[in-house]
Amino acid sequence: MAAFRRGLKRSVLVAVLVLVPVPALVPAATAQAPGDRAPGDWALVLSGARFPGDETPPEALASALAAADAHYGLPPAPGGAAFERLGPEGLECAVHLRFPAGESRGTLVFVHGYQEHGLSAPAMVRAALDSGWTYAGLDLPGHGASPGERGWVDDFSEYGAAVGALLDGGLVPRDRPVLVVGFSTGAAAIAEFLSTLPADAPARTERFLFLSPLVRIVAWWPSRLGLFLAEWAMPRLPGRTVGMTHDKAWKQSAARDPLRVGDPPSAWMHVLVRWEASLDARAPRPEAIRVLWGGSDTVVNAAYGRRSLERLFPASTHEEIRGAYHGLPFEGGAYLEAVLRILREELASGETRPGG
Repeated sequence: MAAFRRGLKRSVLVAVLVLVPVPALVPAATAQAPGDRAPGDWALVLSGARFPGDETPPEALASALAAADAHYGLPPAPGGAAFERLGPEGLECAVHLRFPAGESRGTLVFVHGYQEHGLSAPAMVRAALDSGWTYAGLDLPGHGASPGERGWVDDFSEYGAAVGALLDGGLVPRDRPVLVVGFSTGAAAIAEFLSTLPADAPARTERFLFLSPLVRIVAWWPSRLGLFLAEWAMPRLPGRTVGMTHDKAWKQSAARDPLRVGDPPSAWMHVLVRWEASLDARAPRPEAIRVLWGGSDTVVNAAYGRRSLERLFPASTHEEIRGAYHGLPFEGGAYLEAVLRILREELASGETRPGG
């Protein structure tokens, strides 16, 4: 019996080690440090604001928005900031808006990765504002200031519905260009939205840029076996940030981010498995998506993801940033510069020609 227990413990440990490639997990020791993740007043204000019947004073919301910018190292947006919600009752997802000086040239919609939120990539915000574009950062269900169990969703269709609510809900102006950027799970959310449109739906007019899109994680089959062995004992996974970015300061800032999901639910992997299995039955779409992969990504299976996206979006183009890790929106040094160069190209192209 003692030998059996030792063997079971080893199996659980192996399962945890296999499962850690799930995107963007936080180091358990850091995430649990007392006070590190205690929500600030501004985060609590945002998490409760703009729901039906909400009576948050405008000055309190404005103060929370300013405090959020300060927390993420963002200067005040030249044209101001706003915070909105959209979607059906119970799924009113949060949208973080930052406006440029003068008339906006277009809207950059950013859909974050797993555990992240609409303000977790400050470089995306700066790039939009510096180019004269409005920034609209979506918080997916169960993330950031959006409602729902932290890190959980019943089905990826909820992610796709959130993207659709933002793009088609009247918040994003349709008389100017729109660039939709999806990182990791955010790219999967956009793919879910596009691939479930009616069969006769024409190509969308937005432009699309995917960064390290999630289809399968690395060690796909061992991870599924590890989940089966470990989830009964570990409903939430202790995580890590190894292989996310070359920016050494990012780990500490992520651990102290009050809007970021801490230890994610292990059962979320089942939801990802169901979604990935459903893709084979979906008809190809005409959107010409530009896809960037990190050449040293140890989180997603880039080779498999590329094949899957090429089938689903035959007009997609794929590029690799050599040496870059998974977290392209918050990479460091020359890797981030490579991402921003491509982002600026897309912003410039969006002003001169339609997407799709």
